[in-house]
Amino acid sequence: MSRSKREAQVQTDSAPRKGVWLWSTGHGSIRTGWLLAASLFSYALVALATRYGLIRAFAALFDVWRIDPSNVRRAPAWARAVYVWHGSLATLACAALTLLLAGRLRKLWGLEGALTGAPSAGLWRGSSTGVLAAIVVVVLCLLPDSLRPEWPLTAPRLGWTLPVMAVISLFSTLAEEAFTKRVLFDGLRRRWGRLWAAALVSAVFWLTGGGPAAGVVGSVNALLLGWVVCALYAGYGLWTAVGFRWGWSVATVFLLGFGGGEASVYRFYGVSEALLTGGDAGIMHGLWTTLLLAGMIIAVSLKHK
Repeated sequence: MSRSKREAQVQTDSAPRKGVWLWSTGHGSIRTGWLLAASLFSYALVALATRYGLIRAFAALFDVWRIDPSNVRRAPAWARAVYVWHGSLATLACAALTLLLAGRLRKLWGLEGALTGAPSAGLWRGSSTGVLAAIVVVVLCLLPDSLRPEWPLTAPRLGWTLPVMAVISLFSTLAEEAFTKRVLFDGLRRRWGRLWAAALVSAVFWLTGGGPAAGVVGSVNALLLGWVVCALYAGYGLWTAVGFRWGWSVATVFLLGFGGGEASVYRFYGVSEALLTGGDAGIMHGLWTTLLLAGMIIAVSLKHK
């Protein structure tokens, strides 16, 4: 057999089977698009199935106990506790399964290293920065008397439930950030680059955080907040990113009353300039937040070029 025929035979034998290039690259790894789609589908499936399944299970249990909002105050203390906290139990279960899923998906993407690692000083640095950022926006709203605080003297919100809710929020935030940063961001950054990774992960954050229903300014701020967390993760690591998002949430929901309602220490209401402050909808719908988050992105990006 001539040399040209032997080379042609080798090329024919080593050629990939039909359809292989559709699913994998020439190096044998799964294509990024399929990995991204499978990861997002798995994440959504776990979140929806866990929450829906547990909420339905609790609802059936409450039917058996014959407990509803009209008579829950007369139920035994343990049954009343289950009724009040069943939503938080579903959140914890969903977060735990999300962490397990993220660990599996990280291996599927071919990424090395631990999923989260032990908590570090970055958690304190990130959380304090998140709380401070929210307070800065509120101060900007209060100075021109565009927003006013209301301390509910008849029903103070300081109580043991706030620390418990904060811990639940931290665990939930860790699970979500482990998936979006340690799986999606790391995988996309290695294959498509940091810019595309930040853009797509911010879009996922916007979509899962209710961005489509947040209006124009709220949607922009959701995207910017997602980008800030990506920048902090790329520059300082996972725990700083988790801490910032958690600190921001604690400040805006539990301390400052934006979205927290009855669970917050203070409640704020708009007086004027709703476009700047977000009005009664909260600072995530105001332009002061837009300016702050955009400034943070620029500052962190310039520091970690």
